Amino acid sequence: MCFTGIGYSREINGEILAFGVSGKLTMNALIMFDRQTGSLWSHFLSEAIDGVYKGTKLENVPLVLTTWGEWKKSFPQTIALHKSGFGYDPYESYYMREDAGVIGESNRDTRLGRKELVLAVGFDEGPLAFPHSELVKQPVVNTELNGLPIVVYYHKPTATATAFSRVAGDQTLTFEIQTDGEGDSAREWLLDKDTGTRWIPFTGQAWEGELQGIRLEPVHAVNVFWFAWSDFYPDTEVFGK
Repeated sequence: MCFTGIGYSREINGEILAFGVSGKLTMNALIMFDRQTGSLWSHFLSEAIDGVYKGTKLENVPLVLTTWGEWKKSFPQTIALHKSGFGYDPYESYYMREDAGVIGESNRDTRLGRKELVLAVGFDEGPLAFPHSELVKQPVVNTELNGLPIVVYYHKPTATATAFSRVAGDQTLTFEIQTDGEGDSAREWLLDKDTGTRWIPFTGQAWEGELQGIRLEPVHAVNVFWFAWSDFYPDTEVFGK
């Protein structure tokens, strides 16, 4: 159990695959299988690790891990799929314990606590982790990832963390937070200092201003427990450390 939420396209070489849960784990991370070939896929590495499609990458579909209430502030017409379930989080006690998943960690990295949440980027090169504890202190980070200017945003009330390219057309933008309202009705925007455009921080969409209608390119990122990310990427750089 490594606490991740990642989305992928199911289309590979023109074929639409149907995926299931294999019941297997690689370093505590879920292994999927496709029903067409039986190939095994690591949801964390975004690729097939065994079978006909071994080595094939899945195309990432960016997701945002946030609360329903906060999402509705930006998209009140959203339709939600509700499935019957526990009515509570059955893993709550697991989040609180110090144990590292089902099979333990393979790389003990003491720079952060085992279950510190991080926003992690750089899956293919230059892995970089942004601890939520650091983002609380600096909720907007204008930085670079392997030469690409990016912005990382953090919304403290909902522990929502996102990352986008700062390049819009031929401009490289610098962002800060702008807040409308107070209390429960407060809403945050990303404001670029260059044009004064306001952007939705969950989707990177320019909502109001000179660049209205443009959407920033999402950065492939995942919110995950530190022990899981450091197992797969032991050479990762940690922001603020």
